[in-house]
Amino acid sequence: MTESALPYHYPAFDKLKDEHFIPAIEAGMRDQLKEIEPIANNSEKPTFDNTIVALERTGRLLDGAERIFSNLNACDTNPTRQKIDKELAPKLAAHHDEIFLNPKLFARVQALYEQRDKLGLDPESAYLLERYYKDFVRAGAKLSDSEKQKLKEINAELAKLQTDFEQNVLKERNASFGGHR
Repeated sequence: MTESALPYHYPAFDKLKDEHFIPAIEAGMRDQLKEIEPIANNSEKPTFDNTIVALERTGRLLDGAERIFSNLNACDTNPTRQKIDKELAPKLAAHHDEIFLNPKLFARVQALYEQRDKLGLDPESAYLLERYYKDFVRAGAKLSDSEKQKLKEINAELAKLQTDFEQNVLKERNASFGGHR
């Protein structure tokens, strides 16, 4: 949960323990939601800086913890990490939904998107705004409240099933290689 002092801030894998991942990722989710709240509830007119740039700056702890866990679990998994993966998948799906189905946050992004030609954005910023808008829409931001609820249920189930599938493929692959990873 603290930035590594190693070159390029590489994780200190020798100090990481499996029991660190759930608390770090859960703390990252809580932190990101705390960072998102003032953006969504900002009473000022949406600007590229107070909405899109602000969104880009959220979730650093979550991104780092999730990236380390995902990479470590992919290349050096074990039963504990597989259990953690199963536990975290629906929580991460719900976290994603909480952000991308937030109507106040989407309203800010949509307002900027609708004015995008008048904002004088450089090509990278214009692309980033377009990507955020499409990400929100594709995540269900334009759905009705009842449709959003149904989507949340589907996303939670899909997260569980995807994790189960990935772990079953790994078991089959290991079995076909005589149990070696």
